[in-house]
Amino acid sequence: MTKRYVGLLALVAVTACLAVVGTLGGWFLAGRGDSERADPTPSARDAATTGAAGGPSTGSPAAGASPGAGASPTKEQPAGRTYQLDRSVYSQSGLTVTLVSAATTGGKLRLNLTYRNGSPVPWPVSCPTAEVDRTSSEIVLSDGRTVRPESTWCTTTRPDESFSIAPGERVESWAVFPVVPETGSSFELSWYDFPTLDVRLR
Repeated sequence: MTKRYVGLLALVAVTACLAVVGTLGGWFLAGRGDSERADPTPSARDAATTGAAGGPSTGSPAAGASPGAGASPTKEQPAGRTYQLDRSVYSQSGLTVTLVSAATTGGKLRLNLTYRNGSPVPWPVSCPTAEVDRTSSEIVLSDGRTVRPESTWCTTTRPDESFSIAPGERVESWAVFPVVPETGSSFELSWYDFPTLDVRLR
């Protein structure tokens, strides 16, 4: 009877040990699986973060954004206009000066004139110095303002120089005034020593 109890106790002890080992093994495996699911690998975590924010741009604009947003719009300048005038400033013995046209652009008025020598002899002419030339011509607007040119053919081409226009030849001259008369209004042109001319742009 003593041997029987000893064998029984041994069987119970072995069974208990197996149960303990099985329980500990189950806890270990369960804990390892949970750890892997809760903590992804660094590369997977980094990839997820990069995809959410700060990743490479696809080139698509953000929602609601438009190209050039925030840039100030370009202010359009009024279109220029050319007026054909063909007004005689001077005519004597085949020597003529004609106000051919006027052009307005960028807040300025350009008057274009032609000197033509229709005589059989050379026509001697001269350009004053640039300083004097800018005060040798002027326009008087309908409101009484007097405006002198800011640049002329003489000041930019032949300042303080005398020359001749050969028979049958012509010279294209011009002057730019820093003002634009209103369309339909008139102004007076004083061109060097020639008679004053009344001009109307229409």
